[in-house]
This record gives sequence, C-alpha cells and structure tokens, in this order.
Amino acid sequence: MSAGWKVYRIVCALQMMLSAFMLLSTATDMFRHFSSGMLLRLLLFLLITLLSVFAINVLTSNYPDTPVTGTQKTTFNRLFLLNFLFLAVLFGLVIAEFRVLNKLAGLIGKPWFRLPAGFLTSTIIYSIIVIFQFIILYGLYNLRRLLYANFMKREFEFEKETIHT
Repeated sequence: MSAGWKVYRIVCALQMMLSAFMLLSTATDMFRHFSSGMLLRLLLFLLITLLSVFAINVLTSNYPDTPVTGTQKTTFNRLFLLNFLFLAVLFGLVIAEFRVLNKLAGLIGKPWFRLPAGFLTSTIIYSIIVIFQFIILYGLYNLRRLLYANFMKREFEFEKETIHT
C-alpha cells in the first residue's frame, strides 16, 4: 500500500474519532435540551462516523485490485452522494459557529480570533471535520477509480500463455 493510502487511512481514523466525539457531545447536549436540530446533528455525526468506517473497510478489503461490486457498490454510491449533503450541513454548522463567535466577540469587544480557546473549540473541530470530509470524498472517488483500473490491468491465470516443452 502506498504512503498516500496509509495517510488516507489515518485521516479516516481521525475523522472517525472526531465525529464519534461530536456524536457523544451532541448526545449529551440532547439530554440537557432536546431539539430537532440536535437530532439531525446526531444523525449527521453518526453517518459521518459510518462513512469513515466504510472508507477504511473498502480500502482494506479491496485494495489493490478488487473493484467495488454488489451491495458494497450500492452502499458506496449512496454514501458518496450523501457526502455532499454532509458537507452542506457541516458548512452550515461552521458558519453558525462563526456567527456565534462574532456576536460573542462583539459583546466582549475583542476580535473572534482573540477569544479564549474554549470558545473556539467547536468551530475548530467542525472546520477540521469539513476538511477531512473533503479528503474522504476525494479519496473515495480516487480509490474507486484506482481499484477499477488495477482490476482491468490484472492478468488472470487463464489469460497467461503456457509454454509446453
């Protein structure tokens, strides 16, 4: 496995940990004050966690030359398309966090980037999750293309010419 795919696996593992952390954080916040937005956020982070697990699974079980087929292909296509929805919601979360930071910074009289780190934590985590989500999206696309190309280049036993002496 090339170094790029090893880094991709690390990014998927980090995304899984970050989204699982946000999933637990959202679940605890939901117990304090329930809202439909919290439920949607809970579902979002659950699906992002599952996408990271799926990406690692596809990489481990299909690399270098087994194409994505059957139910794995159906799941891949659905999650790949859902990823665009995930990105839109994540961008919304980042923008909402920046708005809250701007209002808080206005109350304190400091620019938002001079606020204590505790106020910036969720914004930073959301931003990292967005970046990782783009990497996972791009990686899944390239992985599927690579698996198919390697499969087409693969030589099977019946294709090899045997020389009888």
